Amino acid sequence: MSMKGGRIVKNILSVDGHCDTVLKAFETGTSIIKDSGKTHITLSSLSRMVPHIQFMALFCDRFKSMEHFYGLWDLLDFFYMNLSSCENSPVVITDRVSLDECIRENRLGIILAVEGAYLLEDNLHRLDMLYKLGIRCLSLTWNPGNKLCGGIGDSDSRGLGSQGVRLVKKMNRLGMLIDLSHISERGFWDIIELTDRPVIASHSNCLSLCNNKRNLDDRQIKAVADKNGVIGVNFVPDFLGRKRDGISTVVDHIEHIVQLGGPGCAGLGSDFDGTEDLPEGITGIECFYEIYEEVLKRGYSEEDAAKVMGGNMLRVIEDVIGQCR
Repeated sequence: MSMKGGRIVKNILSVDGHCDTVLKAFETGTSIIKDSGKTHITLSSLSRMVPHIQFMALFCDRFKSMEHFYGLWDLLDFFYMNLSSCENSPVVITDRVSLDECIRENRLGIILAVEGAYLLEDNLHRLDMLYKLGIRCLSLTWNPGNKLCGGIGDSDSRGLGSQGVRLVKKMNRLGMLIDLSHISERGFWDIIELTDRPVIASHSNCLSLCNNKRNLDDRQIKAVADKNGVIGVNFVPDFLGRKRDGISTVVDHIEHIVQLGGPGCAGLGSDFDGTEDLPEGITGIECFYEIYEEVLKRGYSEEDAAKVMGGNMLRVIEDVIGQCR
């Protein structure tokens, strides 16, 4: 994140923990490379933000195992097809070498994520295939649960199944980020107890500021902080609360997370292209500049503001994905 209107702001890294741009572009028959007006962000708009790392989720709403498998395969093929025709190709971050390359050469970094592991509930060996194809972040469920774990659309008392336990342990061994957004409350606590790596909630907000089941309560926020993890604040009004000023409300959630878990726990997870409904003042990735400035206005140091914008997520990426060789 380096310029605003031709003016140098600060050459600090920004990281966005979640977007659904691959699916949105795939469904609308457009490219993820150039601005078309059909997606909130593109590789072109993200490249103007460097240094920047973007988590790009692959989401398929077919929840039967084989249908989900084929749906994700289509999205992966679409992503890599676009990437192959992109000038100044972004770095797909899969290990320490590619992470260092991204930072050293000041290039756009991409971390591929799968949102909902329905394809794995009957076949954990597919995780190895996903890993070889560049996936480095995974949430066990979307809203509906599966054999691995309960989702936020299930009973809160449904947690990890035996396959889910094996999956979490395997992700720890491989060096894959576990994403707790969308998981049931019992599943959240089961994973917190089981995992020996930092975790993220890639696009989740604060329940005490907006009463939505997708948001985290104060105990959960503290638990993510205790795991040296990060919570990416989501820009969707249903999870922020319906105040007029989107930038100010995003920073309200950032502040609440910092108050509970310290300045090392808060990050950003926009959910761009996962919604048609964005709050006032937020239209695309350029809003990161305004968020940074609002954090500074509230009395935070430049060091702590830089942690929120990307430093915290980078730390977790280094701790988990950066251990892969």
